[in-house]
Amino acid sequence: LPFGGVGSSGIGQYHGKYSFDTFSHMKSYTFKSTRLESSLFFPPYKGKFKYIKTFFKN
Repeated sequence: LPFGGVGSSGIGQYHGKYSFDTFSHMKSYTFKSTRLESSLFFPPYKGKFKYIKTFFKN
């Protein structure tokens, strides 16, 4: 038994993962990479094939 009894009157009611989830506010965030974005990785690929082929060949 948790200290203080069981049920909503016990102090053990507010310990653990589920109580953390209850008192937490879920929030999303995005992460932007610091790498340079190249147009070679995005469509349309027309005319870029020889550059991509050279990149993967080396």
